[in-house]
Amino acid sequence: MLAFLIILAALLAWGGHLAWRWKQARDFAPEVLEVRKAAGEIPDDVTDVEFTDLYLRSEGPRAATYFFVCAVIVFGLLGPFVAGFNQLWRLFWRLSGQSPVFETGTLIHTFSVFLAFMLVTIALLAIAMRRYYALMPPTFKQVIRDLNGGQT
Repeated sequence: MLAFLIILAALLAWGGHLAWRWKQARDFAPEVLEVRKAAGEIPDDVTDVEFTDLYLRSEGPRAATYFFVCAVIVFGLLGPFVAGFNQLWRLFWRLSGQSPVFETGTLIHTFSVFLAFMLVTIALLAIAMRRYYALMPPTFKQVIRDLNGGQT
């Protein structure tokens, strides 16, 4: 129970930190816009709202947010996953003659649970990273170029 509470507190702290980073990026965008306008890198007709949206897409902590969402999913599904895995394990154990070597709680069972959970976790992270790279945000340099009408 203590481990559950520690992990929950860590996830809440991580989520709070990410929310703070998104807020800091949102609050910093108008300052960046003013500096870039003063330097002549961005046209004067670009609004704060338009620039803030583009700035958040390019400079926001998207990858960290993807990792956080995966961690929350893994944390929430750990119990149901292990319960379901144990049900399948017991079914196959009974069908195979109930050998004491493969009983629930033995070393091979515990290692199998670990391997199955790691495979599911890796698959979830692979899906998240595939989505992240498929929807790759523009770099800040690309945002500025696009705001200038495609000129460098």
